Amino acid sequence: MSDIRPWGQPGTAQPAATPLDLTPSRPVYDGKLSELYGIYLRHLTLMVLTLGWSRFWGRTRLRRYLWNHVSILGDRFEYSGRGIELMIGFVLVLVVLGVWAGLMWLVWEFVFQAHAIPGFGFLNLFYLSIVFIGIPLAFVGQYAGMRYRLSRTRWRGIRCGMVGSAWTYGGLATLLTMANAVTAQLLTPFVSVNLARPRISHTFFGTQRFDFAGNAGDVYGRFLGYYFINIAVWIVAIGIAVTAVIVGGMQLGFTGEEVQRLFTTPSLRTVLLLIAAAVVLYIVFGLMILPLRCWWQAYLLRYLVARTRAGNVLFASAISTRQMWGFLVLNYLIVVLTLGLGWPWVMHRTLRLIARALWIYGAPQGEAIGQPPQRAPRFGEGLLDMFDVTGF
Repeated sequence: MSDIRPWGQPGTAQPAATPLDLTPSRPVYDGKLSELYGIYLRHLTLMVLTLGWSRFWGRTRLRRYLWNHVSILGDRFEYSGRGIELMIGFVLVLVVLGVWAGLMWLVWEFVFQAHAIPGFGFLNLFYLSIVFIGIPLAFVGQYAGMRYRLSRTRWRGIRCGMVGSAWTYGGLATLLTMANAVTAQLLTPFVSVNLARPRISHTFFGTQRFDFAGNAGDVYGRFLGYYFINIAVWIVAIGIAVTAVIVGGMQLGFTGEEVQRLFTTPSLRTVLLLIAAAVVLYIVFGLMILPLRCWWQAYLLRYLVARTRAGNVLFASAISTRQMWGFLVLNYLIVVLTLGLGWPWVMHRTLRLIARALWIYGAPQGEAIGQPPQRAPRFGEGLLDMFDVTGF
C-alpha cells in the first residue's frame, strides 16, 4: 500500500456517535483488448472513408466501451456523449481560428506589411501568433474537455459535473508554467498542487463536491532530493558520453588535433552524425534515469490522490515506482513501434493500472446526493481536439 495516509493528518476521526464506514474497495475494469481493437479498427476504417470526419463518432464509441467496462462497488459507469456534440465543438473552434486569421490579416495589411522583415510574410505572422496563444488555449481546452467528459459521465444514474471558468484555469496554468520555466522547474511542486486544486475541488458527483487538501510544502523536500540527484546524474552521464567519444576517436587513430578539428570545423556529414549520436545518447540516458523520475511522479500521484475526498469517501493510491516505470516505458514502446496504432492497448493498460492501484474507502451517501444543478455544456471539446495528440 501507499506510504501516504488518505486525507491528511491523523486525529481527524469522526465522533463515535457517527462512525464512518471506511470499507476499502477498488475499481474493476473488465474490458477486453480484442473488443477494444475491434471498435478501434472500425473507427480507423471509417476515418479513411470519411476523410477524418467520422472520428467524433468513433471516439464516442471508444469512450462508451471504456466507461461501461469500469465499475465501482458493483455499478458501472455510463457515457452519454454524442458524436455530433464533438463535431459541433470542433467546427466552432475552426470558425474562431478563421476569425483570428482574418484579424491577423488585417494587422499584417495595415500595420506590419510596410515595415516587414525580408522573408517574413503573413503566414509567418499567423503561425507565430498561434504559437503565442497556443499554450493558454491548450490549458483552456484541457479544462473544458474534462468538464465536458464529466458532464457526460453517470454512475448509479447520477451525473458528474464541473464548475469554474476554463479561461481562468488557462490563465493560471499559463502563468504558473512560465514561472516554473523561468525558475528552472524549481516550482514544480507548487505548480502541480495548485493546478490540481481547481480540477479536483471544482468537480462534482451529483450535488456531492470533491475536496482537496494538498499543500506544496508537504512534497517539496522529496522533490528537491529528486531535482538535484537528477542534475548530478545528467552531469555524470554527459561526462561519460564525452569521454567515450574522445577515447573512441583516439582508438580509431584520430589524434587530439584531429578530434578538435572535427568539432571546430565540422562537415555536414559530421554535424548529422553528431546530432544522431546526441539523440541516441539522450534516449538511452533518459531511459536509464527514468526510474528516478518515476520515483517522484509516483509519489506525487499518491499524494494528490490521498488528499482528495468526496464527502465521507476517501481515496488512496498504491502505485509504486516500478509500476510507473513499466507503465511509461512500455506505453512509449507500444506507441512508437506500432506507429500510433497501439493507442487502444495504451488505454487498456491505463485502466488496468488504475483498477489495480486505486483504493476507495467508504461509499457515497446516495440518499443525500441529487443531480447537479449546473447546466451541462452543450458542445464537445473543440479546443482539446485541436491540441490533444491522442484524440481520446
